[in-house]
Amino acid sequence: MDSQTYGLSQGKQADEYLARALRQDLEAMNYVIDVYAGAKKPNYPRIDSISFNITSKPYLYFLKDVAQDVLKDVRQPNLAFYESLWTAVRLLEVNERWDAAQLEPLMEQENKKAYEAIRTTDFKRYPYSLLLTLGAGPDQYDQPISPGGMLRSRMAARSYFDGLAPFIVVSGGRVHPYKTPYIEALEMKKYLMQVLQVPEEAILIDPHARHTTTNLRNTARILLTYGFPQDKFAIVNSSVSHIDAVQNMADRCIRELGYVPYELGKRISDVIVEFKPRIESLTIDPDEPLDP
Repeated sequence: MDSQTYGLSQGKQADEYLARALRQDLEAMNYVIDVYAGAKKPNYPRIDSISFNITSKPYLYFLKDVAQDVLKDVRQPNLAFYESLWTAVRLLEVNERWDAAQLEPLMEQENKKAYEAIRTTDFKRYPYSLLLTLGAGPDQYDQPISPGGMLRSRMAARSYFDGLAPFIVVSGGRVHPYKTPYIEALEMKKYLMQVLQVPEEAILIDPHARHTTTNLRNTARILLTYGFPQDKFAIVNSSVSHIDAVQNMADRCIRELGYVPYELGKRISDVIVEFKPRIESLTIDPDEPLDP
């Protein structure tokens, strides 16, 4: 099956689709190098900027060390491509921006119990397939979970124990505040389990999303790839103002992602709205290397 990760492939010739994929990957490498070596402003400078002072002399020597390290690793015949690739990877590493790979493979680690439970779940017993809970990033550097994150987790647990959906997805990466050591989704999972007594086999995490747009997109990917029924709505919960924003987020998705990754349904309460995944959600976002 076509992965659709470079956009929908229907109607495109194979060589055309391959050229598009290569061009997108090369542009993505250049973007990483521009941001994490040259200090170009990323899409969200407040949370995603370079970690170094590029005006300092030691930084120039540091870049030479990065280049030397890459050249020692590159032994493939297509030198230029792999040199760019491993330069981008190394820059993400030294900037402590390994977010896109954190906790992977999820199906074999943090999501294993819930992933296995999906196969034996009778979804006909539930109005919805899963409940996505949007995060609320902490304001303090040493705060694992914010008060808003606690309240939204409580909303999710209430809906779970009321039987609205058999699974909860908590979504949020290592985002707020800048260079926080905490992964929001992981801390919300701990709170759901340790404080609210939600069983681990009912909790899936998305530890990568950095924005509301990608909370929905990444959960759409989970719905499409984890074996959930495709004829059933999921639901998303958050604060009233946050759900208001979700219902008016299509233009932002098109502007930032190039597509809308979901289809909205009814708003069933002040804090919950229905949604379904769209196949476009599988398309990667080349200028968001921390959560493509």
